[in-house]
Amino acid sequence: MWIFVTLVLVDLYVWWRLVTDLRKRNKVLQTVSFAVKTAISVILLYLVARLVLYRGPFDDPANAFRYIAFGVINILVISVGSLYLGLSIITRLAGRIMRRKMSGLVITNIILSGFLVFLFADGYFRQRFDVKIIREDIPVRITDSGLDGMKIVVISDLHLSSYHGHYGELARVVDLVNSEKPDLLLNAGDFITFGWKEFGMCDTILKKATARLGSFAVTGNHDDGTYMPYYDEAYGRECIDRVYGKIKASAYTLLDDTTVIITHNGAQLSLSGVVTRGHRLNMSYGDFAKVMDQYDDTMFNIMLIHDPAGWGVAEEFGTLPDLTISGHTHGMQTGLPVPGGYISPASAIHEYWKGLYSRDDSFLFVTAGLGTIGMAARIFMPPEIIVLTLREE
Repeated sequence: MWIFVTLVLVDLYVWWRLVTDLRKRNKVLQTVSFAVKTAISVILLYLVARLVLYRGPFDDPANAFRYIAFGVINILVISVGSLYLGLSIITRLAGRIMRRKMSGLVITNIILSGFLVFLFADGYFRQRFDVKIIREDIPVRITDSGLDGMKIVVISDLHLSSYHGHYGELARVVDLVNSEKPDLLLNAGDFITFGWKEFGMCDTILKKATARLGSFAVTGNHDDGTYMPYYDEAYGRECIDRVYGKIKASAYTLLDDTTVIITHNGAQLSLSGVVTRGHRLNMSYGDFAKVMDQYDDTMFNIMLIHDPAGWGVAEEFGTLPDLTISGHTHGMQTGLPVPGGYISPASAIHEYWKGLYSRDDSFLFVTAGLGTIGMAARIFMPPEIIVLTLREE
C-alpha cells in the first residue's frame, strides 16, 4: 500500500510544479502539458483502484498484466518526479554559487519530462513487441562434423501474462520461429510470473511452433509459483503440476534434470536441462551431478538452464558442456545500443547477462527473452528470438 501512497504524493508534487511553472507560459504549451499529465494521472489512479479493489485470483492473466502495466506508470511517475526535484536542487545550488538566477529550468524540465513520457510510451506500445532475430554461429568440434549447419532456435522468458490482450503478438512469435525452419527449438523457461493461471490457453498457441527434431524446455525460477503472494507448499505443488502439464501440452519435451540424445545427419549430441529455483540472491538449481554424469566426451553437449549464473555452478561438477543456453536477465528490459552491443544496468547485477560468452572450449549464450516483468515495456532492449547455427571448426 505504501507504494500507492508514495506515487500519489509524487504525482501531486509534479502537478504542483507544472501549475506553478506554466502559469505565465504559452497557452499551447500549457494545454499540451496539462493534457499529457492528466492522462498519466488518470491511468495511475485507474490502475491503483483496480489493483486495490480486485478480489479475484491473483494470477488471473488480466490482473497479472495490470501489475506490470502499473510498473510502467510507477517508474515513469517516479522518474519525472525525481527529474523535477533533482534539477530544481541543482539549479538552486548553481544559482547560489554563481550568485545569479538560473534561467531555462522550466523549459528543460518540460523537454526532458516529455522525452521520458515518449520513451516509456514507445516502450509499452511498440518496443516490447518489436521482436528481433539474433543470429550466431557456434563452433563444433571436428568429431561432430555431422552437426555442421544444424539450426537451433532459442526463446525464453515468455511471462505469458505480459501478452494479455495481445495474444496475436505471441502467435507472431510462433510464426517467426516456424519461418526459421529450426532443427531444434529450445525454451529456457519462465513461462509464468506469479501463478499457473497466467498460462491460460497459451498452450494452444505455443504448440504450433515446430522443429524437425523436436521442441525442448526447462522451467525457470518463476515457474514454481513462489512469486505468488501468500505462497505455501500446497500451492507450490499444484503450480508445478499445472505448469508442467501446460508446458507438455505446448508440445515441449520437458527436461527436468534429464538428458536426451539427438541425432542429426548421423552425428549425435546430448541435450540436458537443469531446473532453476529461488529468488534473487537465493537461487538454487537441480541435480548437476546427475545430468553431467551422462555427458559423453565423444558428443557435442548442450545444457539448457534458465539462470546463466548456473554456468559457473556447473563447472564445480566437472567439465562444462560445449554449449549452455540461458535467459533470466531480460537485459533488465532497458539498455542503450552502442557499437558492438549494449550498455545496460543488467551488467552491474549479472556476470553473464546477454549474448555469447566463452571459457576455454565452452560457450554460453544468454538471451534477453521475449516477455516482460516488472514493467510492461522494453526500452532499447528488444525482445529476441535467437538462431544458433552449429559450424564445424
